[in-house]
Amino acid sequence: MGEAERRNNQLVDDMYDGLNENRNGNMGDYWFGDMVWYGPAGIGTKRGLQAFELDYRKDFIHSFPDKVGRDVIRLAQGDWVAGTGYQTATFARDWLGIPATGQQIKMRYMDFWRVEERDGEHKLVENHVLIDILGVLEQAGYDLGKVLRFVGSRPPEFFEQQDEEAAG
Repeated sequence: MGEAERRNNQLVDDMYDGLNENRNGNMGDYWFGDMVWYGPAGIGTKRGLQAFELDYRKDFIHSFPDKVGRDVIRLAQGDWVAGTGYQTATFARDWLGIPATGQQIKMRYMDFWRVEERDGEHKLVENHVLIDILGVLEQAGYDLGKVLRFVGSRPPEFFEQQDEEAAG
């Protein structure tokens, strides 16, 4: 691993320390303001640091207030760092409509980060993220086979109608 890769890897390590504080407002130490977070289906893309912190992290921290994550595998090449691992947390409050269990969960993830140098700053600018949301459902007690069969047996319009009925 070359010096650039070591430096990029250290940036991701430092960012994890910040993430594991489970508070908003500290990600600017690691991310450029115009960053893009390409989240998984069900969460979506967050453009800009403010959207990332307020539209994603705020709810995530609320639902998993004691979350700790660390990569099990990490690779670095050029401007890119990739990692996969687990976040462990108490599922304290509902998340993405999934009822909280109050129990510890282990959430798998995979991240691909891109680092840039600008105006003397060395920060993250892009993140492609996969989160095992189905694994969260399973740990919350859902039978995934039944859930997937149910979802697959209904047209998309069925779920739009459910949203309209719930709204009002």
